[in-house]
Amino acid sequence: MHLYIHIPFCKQACYYCDFHFSTNLSLKDKMVDAICTEIELQKEYLKKKKLQTIYFGGGTPSLLTGGDFEKIFFAISKFYDVSSLEETTIETNPDDINLEKISDWKSFGIDRVSLGIQTFDNDLLKFMNRAHDSHQSKLALDLLLNNNLENITIDLIYAKNAKKFDIEKQNNILKNDLEIIEKYNLNHISAYNLTIEESTVFGKWVKQKKLEPIGEDYAAEQYDILVNNLTGHGFEQYEVSNFAKSGNYALHNSAYWKNEEYLGIGPSAHSYNLASRQANISNNSKYIASIDLGNIPFSIENLSISDKINDYLLCGLRTIWGIDTKKISQIVGEIPQTFWNTLNILKNQNLVVQSGNSIKITSKGRIFSDRIASDLFFD
Repeated sequence: MHLYIHIPFCKQACYYCDFHFSTNLSLKDKMVDAICTEIELQKEYLKKKKLQTIYFGGGTPSLLTGGDFEKIFFAISKFYDVSSLEETTIETNPDDINLEKISDWKSFGIDRVSLGIQTFDNDLLKFMNRAHDSHQSKLALDLLLNNNLENITIDLIYAKNAKKFDIEKQNNILKNDLEIIEKYNLNHISAYNLTIEESTVFGKWVKQKKLEPIGEDYAAEQYDILVNNLTGHGFEQYEVSNFAKSGNYALHNSAYWKNEEYLGIGPSAHSYNLASRQANISNNSKYIASIDLGNIPFSIENLSISDKINDYLLCGLRTIWGIDTKKISQIVGEIPQTFWNTLNILKNQNLVVQSGNSIKITSKGRIFSDRIASDLFFD
């Protein structure tokens, strides 16, 4: 079982981000108390299962103090079985890292850091309205590595299209980012194509024609640079956007892709128990008020057989583990002929390969993984 805790606060709003957060920290103490209360209220959701991973996401969890984490970890250990815990991750921005925080994190058993660097180029960092610069990113890496927090994921964003950054310049920026990363000999990289959402500043800029939408050819060119560079330096692409050395996979995120159960705590957090999905309200004040009354403010979606299979296809085909038709048969019974017909078309296009019950996406098909999965969806 896996536990996700959403910390909905940030110093400032990045222009591309549409996750739930607030830059007003006045409710932080009440939020921590509410999260601890929800941990207790949700204790039956796990059905007494042992926790394998804990993940602090956001927002910016590194804004929490040592005292905040002490409260949360006390609640977790009081109501859940942590005897089999394999990984505890915190998302952080480079400008939040210092020796005191590293010491606190290690004392609570946090052993993996997801570092939101995005790029080492200062102009692009300003363009995205990030709160840090390249120097702070390098300093953060040095502090973590020199203080025995070596299990680090670097988050990168590629295909950052803007009128003042032409494609050739951005290709060179990406190559330079990858060169810097290689010098640190890290074991995990998460790299995401910049997706422009309507509700963000970038989304508004696109409407105002201040920012050009990202073209597929441009994104594919950057993706090829990324994949060829990282695989050429010993990284295994174990998921469309994730690369690891020596099997150092991110266990918590892998649980999502492997269709495993998880519990989400905090405003906007999602939970999944194989039969349904539920989502907490994305409003800090309303979340706290409801939790104070002993109620968890969430909506729920009961999953149909088709929903379950389509989720499995969408997540599984993104990974090196692929999907298993035997598992699909266990859910649906006989697999319809339309699935096999579509599969044969995809195989002939060299987008997927099949070996017995196993189906995996080829290197050619990785950038099209979501479309390939949707082609195979059940009605």
